[in-house]
Amino acid sequence: MGKRQEIAIGIALQTQVLKTCPIHNQLYCDDEESTDDENMARAFAVATELVRQHRPYAEEFHHDPHELTDLLSYTIGAAPASCPDCVSQRHSVKEEAGAPAPAGT
Repeated sequence: MGKRQEIAIGIALQTQVLKTCPIHNQLYCDDEESTDDENMARAFAVATELVRQHRPYAEEFHHDPHELTDLLSYTIGAAPASCPDCVSQRHSVKEEAGAPAPAGT
């Protein structure tokens, strides 16, 4: 993972757009929270502020806040809706119990 990606993930975690599973340490974008416009707006405001006001971020993103906000959008959009390891465990437990797995898995 590159420095730019680390910055985008850090912003998303700080603003609670992305979360980390406490069990598996996997990143995910909580379905219920991902629609929280306030957190999303805060994430983009933080990104813009960092590029405009803080030299290391300005240099990394060529003084263009859109470079960071685009990366932030991509990072959030690429995150799974829940922890992939938790989902796998739930499916495994259901299959072991004889319950059919949900469609599409």
